[in-house]
Amino acid sequence: MPSGKNSSSGQVKAKLLIIQPGAALSVQSSPAQATAIPCQFNPATLKIDKAVNWHPEDDHPGQSSGKQTGIQQTKPVLNAPMMVFGGGNSATFSLDLIFDTTSEGNKDVRTYTNQLLGLTLICQGKKTPPYVLFVWGEYTSFLSVVTKVEISYTHFLGSGRPVRARAAVSFVQASDTDGGKLPAQNPTSMTKARKTHIVQQGERIDTLAYQEYGQCGRWREIAEANGLDNPLDLRPGQILVIPQPE
Repeated sequence: MPSGKNSSSGQVKAKLLIIQPGAALSVQSSPAQATAIPCQFNPATLKIDKAVNWHPEDDHPGQSSGKQTGIQQTKPVLNAPMMVFGGGNSATFSLDLIFDTTSEGNKDVRTYTNQLLGLTLICQGKKTPPYVLFVWGEYTSFLSVVTKVEISYTHFLGSGRPVRARAAVSFVQASDTDGGKLPAQNPTSMTKARKTHIVQQGERIDTLAYQEYGQCGRWREIAEANGLDNPLDLRPGQILVIPQPE
């Protein structure tokens, strides 16, 4: 599995930094102290959701200053009530990650997916699971905890050993210690857009280039993006990153 550093194609690999309870604040200022789970394939998208609460100025529990319409109180002299800020909800985000060991001797892919499941378990000697930071080059998420891990094993050996999996991981903001500063940078702006392709029996890299770009000669772009020493040696089930126009 990649180490989380730059790949052979020069693209920065994303990773999850695992932070033990009690060390969250110190590790945020020095992420190198944290244990990392590197992503084999960078996610194609990252969507952040953030909601806040507003209520009408005179809308207090047990009181009614006007006519009730749905969830709001109305006043005859106003077209709309004045809204008062009621605080923010925790931001959330999710990742869809792919893990594949067919190029690593077909070892059990659970070597990697179990690390994700571990993010939902109470840390030894602590009372909670760990905190997490998602880091992708210059992009760092807010401090989070994992609320859900859903793993789908999609390819097995004849022995039943899983060698490919897709993991959907959901995160929620852990605290307001970042001062409410949510990173607004689009992570896909740091690297070329990409998608993945699973190699089929008899498929060649030049025909794949024609299928994707309309030009057989652009096979070199696919080879470079995947660090292929021998672009003619494609294996059925192999996952390739397909660079896309910016």
